[in-house]
Amino acid sequence: MNTTIDKQFTSEDKYITVGEDQLYVKRYTSTTPKEAILMVHGSIEGGRIFYSLNDKGIAPYLAAHGFDVFVPDFRGRGKSRPLVSRKSKSRQIDAIEEEIPAIINEIKNQYPEDISIHIIAHSWGGIWTLAHLARHPELNIASMCFFATKRSISLQTFKKRFEVDFVWKYVVGVTTNVLGYFPAKGMGIGQENEPKGVYEDCKKWVFDLDNWIDPSDNFNYLEAFKEVSHIPPTLYLTGKKEFYLGHKVDVLRLMEEVGNKEDKFIYLSKETGHAKDYDHIDICTAKEAVGDHFPIIRDWLINRGE
Repeated sequence: MNTTIDKQFTSEDKYITVGEDQLYVKRYTSTTPKEAILMVHGSIEGGRIFYSLNDKGIAPYLAAHGFDVFVPDFRGRGKSRPLVSRKSKSRQIDAIEEEIPAIINEIKNQYPEDISIHIIAHSWGGIWTLAHLARHPELNIASMCFFATKRSISLQTFKKRFEVDFVWKYVVGVTTNVLGYFPAKGMGIGQENEPKGVYEDCKKWVFDLDNWIDPSDNFNYLEAFKEVSHIPPTLYLTGKKEFYLGHKVDVLRLMEEVGNKEDKFIYLSKETGHAKDYDHIDICTAKEAVGDHFPIIRDWLINRGE
């Protein structure tokens, strides 16, 4: 289905086959796109973090500014099929090595000639993206932008100990073992349910501060980043109301692990001159973001896609 939103861009619903799954992709297309963007959502959420039902958000915003934007729901989430259940066998390696490249290939198939491709990710989606780039340093990505992305959580506040160490690690762990998948929607702690394998893999990385090893094949991401000659320049943003999911301490720790001198960090708070103190979700969805940091992201992409 292709629907004209206004004179600036159109909206299209697509499905891409990956293995036995159908990945849903929301595409926002500028009338004259010069560059493309892949948007990667994070854990226990879908692509809707980047757009609303009435076409607000970072995805339509950037389409209105000349980009061809592809927003997938990864396996089992959103409008992708089949939905997550105890039958779901996917793990993080599938997002890293099957789903991300499938969308990138779809973007490339839309253009007979090369087009600059950028990646925007929210939260854990940035980790899947970095993991893919560590494995495929030959991939030519113009630039990236990560909203509240961390690889591990070093904070030891009461809120973190209760909500992460107790609820997410132990309560969710027991529930996931019983049901065969992480029922994030039913538990009221996420927009989408998570396959058991993805949850277990994610948990290993979050709690290991010193190592970044893939449980599927023992690939060492920290060592890989030391050898990668080029990593796309990345803009990292996080807000003051990030209490542990994307706290600036852990965002900066991730930047050190990647070690790219071209990267930039922006702290979104009233103290630093921004419209509000953003949290883990409204950093993408707040109405203030349109006039606050969305233009910063737009300029970052444009200046690195030329």
